[in-house]
Amino acid sequence: MISLVSLLVATALVSQCFVVTNALVDPKIEMDNSLLPNEVLPVRRTAQRNAYVKISAPPPENVNFIPGTALVLECEVQGHPLPIVGWLKNAVPLSDFEEEVNEILPMHPSGYGRMVNRLVINDAENGDVYTCVGTAGLKEAVATTTVFVEGNQPFLTSKMFSTKPIITGFYLDIFQNMGTSLTLPCRVYSPLKSQLYWIDNNDNIVYGNSRMRVLPSGDLHIKNLAWENMGGYTCTVKNAFGKDSMNAFLYPVQPSE
Repeated sequence: MISLVSLLVATALVSQCFVVTNALVDPKIEMDNSLLPNEVLPVRRTAQRNAYVKISAPPPENVNFIPGTALVLECEVQGHPLPIVGWLKNAVPLSDFEEEVNEILPMHPSGYGRMVNRLVINDAENGDVYTCVGTAGLKEAVATTTVFVEGNQPFLTSKMFSTKPIITGFYLDIFQNMGTSLTLPCRVYSPLKSQLYWIDNNDNIVYGNSRMRVLPSGDLHIKNLAWENMGGYTCTVKNAFGKDSMNAFLYPVQPSE
């Protein structure tokens, strides 16, 4: 029987999990959102049966929130196929992402990796319960955090806007078969306009080519994985108050016969 959590988050995970918040990609970077239909491969039933997911680094069980500040909850999930992460607030699906993108994300059944999702909280009530939901195939894992509000400091809009960007959704490491396609997410929270760019495994800025391109969401799409793609890929985002970076390690795997 499908769990209650699954019913609550199924729609949110599909439509909201990979959405960028107020992040403007550097206009010098070539972007193309037209993924070919044959790049998105269906997950075989055997892969669904062999799915695995685990919350490898959950958010704290209890946390204090000071009004007028920003609280960041971080949840790390590992899984096969590649996991996605969403959040509930008091059992209701939500996302720290505010702007949806029209984008198809290929999830190849050979993929294995760890994903980090950060939820930025600017306002909360005493006793609010936030739930991290990790999904891989038909498997899911959850971890909850209860928020306790300290004091009654007024909410300061000016303070909220005077913050550097926060990368909220990204993979730490990915293992996936050669010859497949992969999208590395880099989702951002930034109250102000920000610029985003990628550095590839050869320490070059990604401007876009026939096999690698930055999508409007800020994600990096790689076609036809090859051994030469092995290495670290760095996403950096910056605004007037600072910058944030993350690194994803990609390891192309020889498919088993």
